[in-house]
Amino acid sequence: MASAAGTVQPDHNSLGKASFIVGIIGLAMSFIPFIGFVAWILGPLAILFGLVALRRRPRAMAIAGIVIGALALLVCIMWINATKAGVEAFNKDTFNNSGKALDNSSAPLMDASVKGIWKDLDSNKVAAGRKYGGHRLAFHDEKIEDFGGDAATPSISFEGGGDDYMSYLVSASFAASDGAKIGSLKKGQKISFVCTDINEALGQGYNLSGCSLQ
Repeated sequence: MASAAGTVQPDHNSLGKASFIVGIIGLAMSFIPFIGFVAWILGPLAILFGLVALRRRPRAMAIAGIVIGALALLVCIMWINATKAGVEAFNKDTFNNSGKALDNSSAPLMDASVKGIWKDLDSNKVAAGRKYGGHRLAFHDEKIEDFGGDAATPSISFEGGGDDYMSYLVSASFAASDGAKIGSLKKGQKISFVCTDINEALGQGYNLSGCSLQ
């Protein structure tokens, strides 16, 4: 702005400039994966600097800083929503249509068999998902085919399905509290157990988790 003498008055609103610069940096970084979280800091700072700078003239840089800082935060929120949607899509399967973490510890208990679930899944995945999803599953006299994991994270494999060439195994993960008992079991022995979670396996079949010996 020119004075009466024809000189240009200096811009004393340095905080407005800082708001604009911080906002620009934050917005640029918000688009970059892995380091975009920095925008969660720079965006609010740009807004804060801009709000304080509005008390001085000129206000153009301050207003621009506030707007750009808000845009940086908006991009960050969009990243969070997209990541959440991606995780839910990855976790979504036949037995969990929502993809959200489920707590089946108090879900209804139903009797099932390892081969029966495999057969139902192979016959109609949609029907199998509706039938077994959202339940605790009680298995009785299932024959042990193999062991996995260790005492802290034990697992047992059972035959689920097969053809003329090979058998397909279903893995059941147990709690560490069952580690000692599982260590005394042998292949071919029959056991009964309850599992709280069932998940579709990559490729074919399914896996059980949250299991406990009965």
